[in-house]
Amino acid sequence: MAIALPKFCTVLVFGLCALAPRPAAADAIAGQTDPRFELAMADWLDDDDAASLPVFAALAAEDNRAAQVMLGLIEVETRLHGPWLARLPRPERRALMRQPGGLSGRSWMEAAAADTPLAAAWMALRNAGGKVDPATVRAFAALGEPRAVGMSLVTMSLGDRAGVALFADEPWYPPSLRFLVWRDWARDPAMAPRIAAEIAALPPGDPQPATQTGEPAAAADRAAWMAEAAPIALMRSFCAAACPADPPSCVAAAFVFDENPELQDFGSPVEALVSSDAWHASARGRASVLRRPLPADAGLRQHLLARVAARDACFGSALAASTAQFGR
Repeated sequence: MAIALPKFCTVLVFGLCALAPRPAAADAIAGQTDPRFELAMADWLDDDDAASLPVFAALAAEDNRAAQVMLGLIEVETRLHGPWLARLPRPERRALMRQPGGLSGRSWMEAAAADTPLAAAWMALRNAGGKVDPATVRAFAALGEPRAVGMSLVTMSLGDRAGVALFADEPWYPPSLRFLVWRDWARDPAMAPRIAAEIAALPPGDPQPATQTGEPAAAADRAAWMAEAAPIALMRSFCAAACPADPPSCVAAAFVFDENPELQDFGSPVEALVSSDAWHASARGRASVLRRPLPADAGLRQHLLARVAARDACFGSALAASTAQFGR
């Protein structure tokens, strides 16, 4: 029997459908192979909240764990919101995104956490209050969720800086977050040679050495890093699609918008449901580059938009249009 492809699979990436099957993760979360969920996910990746979120909500009410995980993630992450969701009145948004209970409902992630290890790990991270349990980081790593690993490490570094060094030699430790380990090691003078060796092994344009030396990379080296660095692949994908006349200039402007993108997570919201390659190729993923929090103060917000536009008119225009969509 022929299987209908999600509609955004009409876009090809390197000759392959962006949402090609991933056998290893096919049954990672209960409900993800439900045809209704697959179609809703395709709509969501096409940046269509109105078509996808009500279906996710209906499926979540039927105990579809994949839908519950998606709603639990989307609800709390601004970059995953589209204009339709952002403009819903708060009572309607809560009713759509949360399960009944309490004064304002409860996260669907709580329901999924009952028997879904990934959801349980997310709830542990949310309830950590900065004191992240090392077991939570290891759980995300074992589940193959690099975005969640990075978020956990950043949170841990803010609340318990000595904890990050526990994972320094793990093969799954994100290369773009080595500076968090260096900050811990810097307390011990004996670790200085290893820090120096790791810095020397990095590409010249990597921004991490500046956290130790205070000296930013040379402009040419930084540009070379931007052209190849894995952590900002989504920024390059966005710029290639939205600003094809000069993608490198667009990427540089994205850094003006988000001065520390290596600290942000540009990967798939949940690798078990959509690969990072598919996320980078999707309309939703690319739009998320523009959906970072902006200053609440109108004057500061306009100042930032002007700085971005001065760096690259194309990216500046895209950011201004996205901001207007959200009524900011």
